[in-house]
Amino acid sequence: MKPRMLVIAMAMSGLLLGGCASPLANKSADAAAVQTMEHNAGQSYNFDGQLRIKSLDVPDLGVDPDQREIVDEMLKSFSVELRGAVDLKKSRVEVVPTFRFARPNVETWLRVPLLTELNTMSFWVDASALNLALPQLRGANRDKLVKFQVPQDKVKDLPVDAILAELPQLVKRVYSAVDKKAYTFQPLDERAKQLGASYRIRLDADEHVQSQMNKQMVVEVLALVARYGGEHKEKAAALVHELEPLLTQSHEEFTTNAQVDLLVSRSGELLGMVQVYDFASTGKPKMAMSMEAVTRMSNHGHPVFTMVPTAANVVNFSDLKLPRWMGGASHEQADEVDEADASGDESSVMTDAVEASAPAVWAKPAARKPVKKLNKASKGKQ
Repeated sequence: MKPRMLVIAMAMSGLLLGGCASPLANKSADAAAVQTMEHNAGQSYNFDGQLRIKSLDVPDLGVDPDQREIVDEMLKSFSVELRGAVDLKKSRVEVVPTFRFARPNVETWLRVPLLTELNTMSFWVDASALNLALPQLRGANRDKLVKFQVPQDKVKDLPVDAILAELPQLVKRVYSAVDKKAYTFQPLDERAKQLGASYRIRLDADEHVQSQMNKQMVVEVLALVARYGGEHKEKAAALVHELEPLLTQSHEEFTTNAQVDLLVSRSGELLGMVQVYDFASTGKPKMAMSMEAVTRMSNHGHPVFTMVPTAANVVNFSDLKLPRWMGGASHEQADEVDEADASGDESSVMTDAVEASAPAVWAKPAARKPVKKLNKASKGKQ
């Protein structure tokens, strides 16, 4: 090979190798973890995982060992499965929790799909999760989504999109506030290999580390309040200061420790997390509990939402007639409302019934269609 061609080949090889190099290569564990969490906070993706109790020990209750073993086995049989999608650029988060109790010969579960649009404070729930309580959500409405919405005049000035845009930097500063020695690289385990991870970065978060992160979070929230709080700036700051002791002070009643493993791809994508939380009481009764949360991320940049609201498949909660036991109008009140509508009389009975069926926390009731007047003869036939 001619010298000139050899130089070109070597240069091309260097470019190719450089292009394949991991963005986390040669980084310390803390720098790699911070970069991964910052990058993930601005990404869209699907997720699925499980939260379960690993162990529970309550020795001070005076229960014999056999009974404690039964309680321990029952608690281990409960789990919470989570799946969903995140797309903060569109201000949408979908969460589908499944609460499950499973034994070798017994299984039962409850699932409540929920979609949230953060910037409008709108929420959609699968109608099947509510139709036992609300008869109007059966039949033709069984497969629809029920929409709840905070009155828009209450949320129009909330800078949700601006805050979400700053989320990656907020996450970066919170994780950077931790002592560097709390982060370590770990050998790849079977779970990491199954996900195709190239790095397993551990954060050992004892009470000191948790306090560091919480204090930084308070600082970041106060900064956002100062920037976007508007006329409510002082009230919001006062609320944050009231909550600060709950976040930053150590708890005398119990101790907590967390171990978080970040499973990261060669390209720096967060593929999964394994979180183990240990709680122990310091007083009486003595208690110790361990919980594990395992989460997998997928479809980075192209999340798939299972709940897709359209004009045809949505029912507004404010349009539903609530049963009496949920604060709705009784049958007698409903008859009076119908008569008032028919006569055009905007009576206090109608107003009270409508207000009862549409709580003020949600959107204003939709305008009612005019009801045709009924003559006495036709009314009698009915």
